Amino acid sequence: MSKTSILSALSKPASQSVSAVYAAADACHDVASEILSKTTLDEIELVLFHTSTSFDLDEVAQNMTSLFVNVPTVGCTSAGEFNKNGYCTESLVVVAFLKRDFSIATALVSNVDKINFDEAHDIASGLRHTLQARDKRYDTNQHFVISVLDGLTRHEEHFLETFATAFGNIPHLGGSAGDDLKLEATYVFYQGKFHQNAAVLMLIGTGKAFSVFSVDHIDSPVSKLVVTKADPESRTVYEINGEPAAQYYASLLGLKASDLTPDVFSVFPLAVLVGDRYFIRSIQKVDLATNAITFYCAVDIGIILTFVQLGDCIDAMENKLETLTKELGESEFVYTCDCFLRRLEIEQNKKGAEIQRLQQKYNVGGFNAYGEHIHSVHLNQTFTGVYFAKN
Repeated sequence: MSKTSILSALSKPASQSVSAVYAAADACHDVASEILSKTTLDEIELVLFHTSTSFDLDEVAQNMTSLFVNVPTVGCTSAGEFNKNGYCTESLVVVAFLKRDFSIATALVSNVDKINFDEAHDIASGLRHTLQARDKRYDTNQHFVISVLDGLTRHEEHFLETFATAFGNIPHLGGSAGDDLKLEATYVFYQGKFHQNAAVLMLIGTGKAFSVFSVDHIDSPVSKLVVTKADPESRTVYEINGEPAAQYYASLLGLKASDLTPDVFSVFPLAVLVGDRYFIRSIQKVDLATNAITFYCAVDIGIILTFVQLGDCIDAMENKLETLTKELGESEFVYTCDCFLRRLEIEQNKKGAEIQRLQQKYNVGGFNAYGEHIHSVHLNQTFTGVYFAKN
């Protein structure tokens, strides 16, 4: 069977045309067939999947549960999917971790907006105890956490800060679920069902050499803007430098507010300076009626937003993967939460062939997220993941 302990499969895009219907059942069967052509159900420790909301989610739930019967299966909806075959949208991607190199415990966190430190500690302790009770146990430094979270809850910061204390020094990465840029509803999947206002945590022990990482491609700051009117709860900014936010942002680009789209947001981002590092605060949407801008990350009155010049995202990604290869050895698989705005930027710059070259070279798979998680920090417009070296 498989010589590798991490497998991935990517479906074709959804289609409802008269001449060619490709629905959820087709996608689920295709990815399951590909995975099970290389391994057996008994050898799989966990199935992690990411699906477009173009598929009927009830059918996805039913088929993933029946096809991977008795295999722990978790996942979330997405804003794009990919593996070594390149970027795709309106598709379904599966990553299967095999028992021979992995021991994984999972938990559903409901009501992520209300989770407190005591509850988080109990959940983290429960995951640790589950792995400690297994026959195959790994050293403490051979563990990390993956989280997927409802990407429209607006509570990523609270969730990550709360669980950072609960997990201590265990590395943590993850991504916020998407819905193909519709901004209507995003979901996580656990025990056969899709859930909202929830997150799934995976505590993963492995014998493989690995590194959790995050990379952006910010080159340099350009100009500073002050948020003068905002609603932190909804992450909405109404005024920048005392002017209507959308109108002011557009004017700096020589555009009208009505010209502002995700394609524009992806190449003209705003960032905040934390310590000596800039972190992008990606724009989610613009309300032309109020001239308001809503962000994917936390914002507040008085914060300074900085226009930043972007570098080459392909170069930044390749440099990071080359560094990890030198440190750990050749890649077996790289699981990543890749911001959807990076994909839009790559598509606008017609660099699809370049990104696919890297995805193939390093065997990269994962999903386009509405936000990325690294330790206690909620990020935007990053390439965040975990690099696994071949044994």
